[in-house]
Amino acid sequence: MDLLQSLQLLARDNLSFFSPSGAAASGTSGTSRRFAAAFAALLRHGRHLGPALTHLSQVAPNFDLDPETPGNGYRSLIQ
Repeated sequence: MDLLQSLQLLARDNLSFFSPSGAAASGTSGTSRRFAAAFAALLRHGRHLGPALTHLSQVAPNFDLDPETPGNGYRSLIQ
């Protein structure tokens, strides 16, 4: 499991924990609602981040210094 998948799994778990449900929704604190909104936003952004990271990992080798030096800022961004 890569880092993005782990992040999405944890965000889903936390979203389900902090989301108001049924009768308990009326007693949900503002803090819980804000946490739920933050984890929902994290999931939305993660869906867009995955394809971008995949594309970046494909083009990063084009910007290496040379074949023996596989380092550039794009690789650092992916990690």
